[in-house]
Amino acid sequence: MQIVDSHPHIYSGDIKKFPSIDDAWEPGEPASVEDLKKHMNDNGVSKAVFIQTSTYYGFDNKYVIESANTNKDWATGVITLDPDKPENLEFLEKTVKNSNIRGLRGIKDSNGKISSQSVYNLWEKALELNIPVNCMVTDDLDTSFEINQIAKDLYPLKIIIDHCFMLNSIRKTTETLDTLESLSKNENIFAKLTSGTHGSARIFPHKDMHQPIKEVIEMFGSSRCVWGSNFPNSLWSKGTSYSENLEFISTELGLSLLDKKNILSNVPLQLWFKDTDKSI
Repeated sequence: MQIVDSHPHIYSGDIKKFPSIDDAWEPGEPASVEDLKKHMNDNGVSKAVFIQTSTYYGFDNKYVIESANTNKDWATGVITLDPDKPENLEFLEKTVKNSNIRGLRGIKDSNGKISSQSVYNLWEKALELNIPVNCMVTDDLDTSFEINQIAKDLYPLKIIIDHCFMLNSIRKTTETLDTLESLSKNENIFAKLTSGTHGSARIFPHKDMHQPIKEVIEMFGSSRCVWGSNFPNSLWSKGTSYSENLEFISTELGLSLLDKKNILSNVPLQLWFKDTDKSI
């Protein structure tokens, strides 16, 4: 089984070539592509989907694009673009056609809308380019109505809900699960199961998140769920290690072999590597 890490962030050590934004969130540990690959090798993870690190680079996608291009034998990338800039439609098309970028991270516009014309245009371009959209709205459950509509309007665009609306065991747990259940009725919406660690109020194995994550898998079916490591883990998963993030899905939840194969391998390969991996 080719295990795919669908959610690592990467940070270059070359701050002159890849400068950070002001007040950037530091990774808390060495977190370059090379550092990520070491963790992957140590844990039997074959492929990765680099997610643009907006809290460090903003809309400057150069590092994720270069890294995806130079490591195309095992990785691809997802970029984040400012929906309020019309020129990003052309940028997205050129980048997807001329580099190893295979996804767009969809965010709200400057007015906090997902269904605005500017956002809609970017997502429509993603559909045209046959790439999925990683929908990142943190815990804004009110956007679910917009996401539901755009999923219908732009079907069969594949939309992955990043971090499951920041699902956690402390606040808005029931409301978040209800929202996810409603969206799960759209067969082109997927769940990214990264909340098992950062949504927990307890140390590994994060038993308070076992039931919520199992409920999400039940809602969507494992054929519409993916796993991500939240690398670098010092920052994004409260110190829960890379291997523990993987063990949460591979061991602690007690999932069936088929469910694990879908979440860790089959689904992410189809979403991000179907055009590059001839073995699928």
